[in-house]
Order: sequence, then C-alpha cells, then structure tokens
Amino acid sequence: MTPAWRAASLLAGVVLALVMLGLPVLIMTVPVYTSVLVVRTDAPARADLDVAQTRALAEEVRAFVAGAPGATLPSTLADGRPAFDDKAVSHLGDVRVILAGARIATIAAALVALAWIAWTFRIRRYRELAFSLTFGAWAVVALTACAALAALTDFGRLFAAFHGLFFEAGTWQFPADALLIRLFPEPFWASSGAVWGALALAGAGILGALRRRVRLRFERDEA
Repeated sequence: MTPAWRAASLLAGVVLALVMLGLPVLIMTVPVYTSVLVVRTDAPARADLDVAQTRALAEEVRAFVAGAPGATLPSTLADGRPAFDDKAVSHLGDVRVILAGARIATIAAALVALAWIAWTFRIRRYRELAFSLTFGAWAVVALTACAALAALTDFGRLFAAFHGLFFEAGTWQFPADALLIRLFPEPFWASSGAVWGALALAGAGILGALRRRVRLRFERDEA
C-alpha cells in the first residue's frame, strides 16, 4: 500500500468511525426512545406528573430539540405550575442547533463513507478498504471504551466536561427542582450513555463483519 493510499484509507476509517458514533445519536432522538426512558428513570414521580403527562411533556421537548416544524415548549403546566422558563428554552434551543449540526455531519460522513466503499470495491482496492474498515471499527471501540471508563470513574465530571465542550458556562446548569432536571434526571443521561455505547459498538461490529467479507474477496482474487 502506497503512502497516499494509506493516508486515504486512514481518513476513510476516521469518517467511518464518525458515522458509527453519530448514528446512535440520531436513533436516540426517535419518539419511542424518549417516552420509554423517561418513565423507566422515574421521571413521573420526580416531576410529580402522571405517566401520560410525563410522556407528553418529554415528547414536546424531544420534538423541539429535534427541530420538528412548529414545535414549542410550554411555560406553564396544565395545573398552572411553571414549566420551562427562558433559560431552559434557550438551552434547549442550543441543543437543537447542535443536534442539527450532528445530523448534517453524520449524513455527510455516511455519504462519503458509502462513496469510498463503492469506489474502492469497484476498482478492487480491497486491501485499502479492509484497512479503513478495520481502523474505523477499532477507533469506535477505543473511543467507546474511553467514554465508558470515564463514566464509571466519575459520571458527573464526564457530564460536565461534555457540556463544557458545546455550551457556554452557566447556560446548561439548572437547580435540582427545575422541571428540565426532574423530567430528564441523571439516570436518564447515564442510561442514554449506555445505549449510545451499545449502539456504537454494534456499529463497530458491522464494520468488522464488512472487513471480514472484504478480506475474503481479496483472498479469493489473490488465489
């Protein structure tokens, strides 16, 4: 493999890893995920709402951050209690911008990755394709393992560091009695982190399976 092809294969591996790290985020913005997990993490009791109200409110938040047309956030609940104040709406608006960027980046990376796979397969550069698939798979495994280790060591610190990367200081921190915190408590995010990791590792497994098929094709052509 020439240096130029190795560099291209390495870059393609990075793109493949980004796809497998980004796709779980998109999957986790589907309505059923939020509605199920808020109940399983005891949000109804924390927010003093029944299950139906909790799911409806969580869906309003999900639709808003996912960029659904016309989605808004209530300032008060049906019983007159405060819901989402200006700070909460502003923060969730920031989340919406970041998710939109992640969606665009993941789709763009997926298109590049598919083009690379199709092109290298067509011109029979199986060794280079196998290299990029291998690198992508191990990159996902390594990053997921690092995230898991950080979460198990100190989840609160990881949570704060993650938010510090994307949000200005003070814009994402809320009192414990804020509805946003009671609706999406720490167990919700810990569980989401675990789901993200499992989906990312499944993606790494897909890359590994593709790599094995490519290697078999390469060995068949070499025979």
